[in-house]
Amino acid sequence: MRYISTGGIVLLSVLFSGCAHIPRQYEGRDTYAYGVIAEREERVDEAIQYYRQTIKEAGEDSYIYVKLGNLYLKKQDIPSAKRCFFRASRIDSQRYEALFGLGLSYILEKNYNLAAHYMEKGLVLDKENYSARMVLCDLYAGMNKLEDASRHYKYLVEVFPENYLFHYNYGNILERLGKNKEAEEEYRKSVELANFFWKGYFSLGLLYDKQKREKESIECFEKVVSLNPSEIVSYSFLASTYYSGGNREKARYYLEEAIKNGIKSAHLYQFLGIIYMDEKEYDKAEDILNKSIKIDDLSNTRFYLGILYDKTERQEMMEEQMKKAIEIDPNNAMALNYLGYTYLINDKNIEEAYKMIRKACRIDPDNGAFLDSLGWAYYKMGNYRLAKKYLEKAVEKEKDPEVYEHLGYVYMKLKEYDKALLWFGKAYEITGNKELQKIMDDIRKNIVENGTD
Repeated sequence: MRYISTGGIVLLSVLFSGCAHIPRQYEGRDTYAYGVIAEREERVDEAIQYYRQTIKEAGEDSYIYVKLGNLYLKKQDIPSAKRCFFRASRIDSQRYEALFGLGLSYILEKNYNLAAHYMEKGLVLDKENYSARMVLCDLYAGMNKLEDASRHYKYLVEVFPENYLFHYNYGNILERLGKNKEAEEEYRKSVELANFFWKGYFSLGLLYDKQKREKESIECFEKVVSLNPSEIVSYSFLASTYYSGGNREKARYYLEEAIKNGIKSAHLYQFLGIIYMDEKEYDKAEDILNKSIKIDDLSNTRFYLGILYDKTERQEMMEEQMKKAIEIDPNNAMALNYLGYTYLINDKNIEEAYKMIRKACRIDPDNGAFLDSLGWAYYKMGNYRLAKKYLEKAVEKEKDPEVYEHLGYVYMKLKEYDKALLWFGKAYEITGNKELQKIMDDIRKNIVENGTD
């Protein structure tokens, strides 16, 4: 819950105290004058003593109790502050400063319902106390009483139509209420009034993204990075959006701009490393991934560095990175599957490979690539029935010639030759692999010679 700092409470207590007329009985009294001087010079304890002495000599008045309440707030003596504000309110039920003081006191005590209650009572008497209304807006927003917050922000934007922050905050509340059209209007007003206000463009961008209005969201986030080059989320959004849309050049541009502007984010460095790998700029990829690790040693960064070493035929280094990825995050399913499957295709550590792949499948049971690896592990261990079970699940998820080929081999072992021919044929249609053509010819020859089907 976001509320005002103690320093902010002190400032607001001064604002809320108003400029009430000094009671006649205090005019010309030395103790009152000394109290005012001590208060202005921040000698809080002396001011309290002088004001207490003034009451003793000249009698009670709500005005002096409000001043005392504010001084106790400065000392963070909340019980004493409340006693003074309550006394002021009993003496004069129209003393709105006392009600606001009680509201601030209850905020400091984290009794937010009572804080809102007294703030509302104060606003009935002093509708134009906009500082109090702003506090109440923030209070209701933090309590998730959004309709109440909306009511007060609506009042503020009507009174101050040129205040861009009021429009922006009102937009936040409206968006939280699910009123996206109205929220968009308020965000738009905020940036129209202050075209330097990057947070307005940022919130608009998020709102458009939520509504799948990609072009408009991109425009907003591009505006954000032009206004605030250190805002990390906008770079990440732009790079991800352009990358997923196939525009790798733009994605790379924004990631490189982020780094150029001094943003130290392991995730952004990692993302740029992936793009460099896509473009086969392996030296750049290796450099940027290692820099990412220096910022924050993430499991996935080790995983992608392992892939890079695999692509550049540095197998021992690949295995080292995959093991490190799993050490950092034992549930990194991609690393578990990748290393496990590498062991399988190299006929190495088959039992260990099976355990890693099995764990990956438990973490992500609907991943077709993992199911294919598990099926192939069972094949390597000679359990063709289970191999068939998992590879048949895999082909439902993955339209991949390698999966088709694996299933073909399993059906061969089970002597279901027609099915083996079917899946080898599907793989051959995609790859044109001559080895598959030879295998299919051998199967057909075997069927003819032995009469099997």
